[in-house]
Amino acid sequence: MFHSARTHRRAVTTLIATMALATAFVVAGAGPLAAQGSSKKPTLVGSWLETVIFPPEFGRPPLKSLSSYHSDETMSCTDQGNVTLDPANVYSACHGAWKQLDKHTYAYTARELISDLSGNLVGYLKFRGVYTLSSSGNEYTGTTLADILDTDGNVLASVEVANAGERIQVELP
Repeated sequence: MFHSARTHRRAVTTLIATMALATAFVVAGAGPLAAQGSSKKPTLVGSWLETVIFPPEFGRPPLKSLSSYHSDETMSCTDQGNVTLDPANVYSACHGAWKQLDKHTYAYTARELISDLSGNLVGYLKFRGVYTLSSSGNEYTGTTLADILDTDGNVLASVEVANAGERIQVELP
């Protein structure tokens, strides 16, 4: 098929303009992502594997907890051993709120429902604490005050625990 020189120039000019525009979109789109990645500040937002350490006199071994802190300052978590035998209770997942206090310090409050084995509400677990995020943003340490409450909100028992968290990060298979 025969094309005139003018048609060929127009096609080449259109191709170059299209490629330049596409390159500009890719560079403009990658620019903010690259800048965001290089200036990312440590934050509590994300998912964590936490170790909860009870005081020796409490007579309980450490337990593991999975926690997620969301950008809207809400949180959710679940603990190892959500079913206990003495007393026979079931603990729900936790739900709560968190707030940044300063550059590396965060406070939170959360609650769990406590039911008997028939599903009847028998109380609440309320816990609140303060975490200090490491400068890398991949670990935290802190303390938590946990209260067992009856269904009217009266404190039945309390314990202060130590916490150590490790960020869950993406790992390629």
